[in-house]
Amino acid sequence: MFLTFVVLQFKRNAAIILSLIIIGLVVFSIIFYRDPQRSIPIDKNIIISPADGKVIAIDTVQDSEIPFTIKNGEMIYLPELKGIIEGNFTMVSIFMGLFDVHVNRAPISGQVIDIIYIEGGHLPAFGNVLIENERNIVVIDGDIRTVTVQIAGTAARRIDCYVDEGQILDKGDKIGIIKLGSQVVVMYPSDSSTIIKIGDNVKAGETIIAEI
Repeated sequence: MFLTFVVLQFKRNAAIILSLIIIGLVVFSIIFYRDPQRSIPIDKNIIISPADGKVIAIDTVQDSEIPFTIKNGEMIYLPELKGIIEGNFTMVSIFMGLFDVHVNRAPISGQVIDIIYIEGGHLPAFGNVLIENERNIVVIDGDIRTVTVQIAGTAARRIDCYVDEGQILDKGDKIGIIKLGSQVVVMYPSDSSTIIKIGDNVKAGETIIAEI
């Protein structure tokens, strides 16, 4: 009798726990895959954030035979940008947490002139992952050129790109999504005026990060 009671209690508790796990996964999926409407600024001479999240770095990519940036005193070469950037570019890195909206958007209006997918690892997305992790690079030509890099992190194991080479985009159009925690980097000519700072929280398609 007692053993039957214990077994029934165990089954009941297991069913409750399983139900809570399923509910939690459903709620998380709804939160993660949400895609809210955004109020896209109509100003022409601006660059908007391609991602939701927190600005964790603002650096300069220096034009050279092989473009490079310097982080923590270390020179980091970016060979995939050879022939893509001319002159120095500002590079803004945005960390996307698990509960940020993960849909990425075009920082300017223009034409997609190049898409470069690079296989790589899955180091934590808040670290220096620009040259080591799996990433997808979207180059857009408009009044200026911007380079947006979708970077997979430890939990992010899939990058979906929504656009094709040659496609014409309006500022704020969706360009892709990164599944789970990740980082997005946007680069633009350094003669543009950056108006955000490290530590700022930004929203894709809404936050103005620079003025052309």
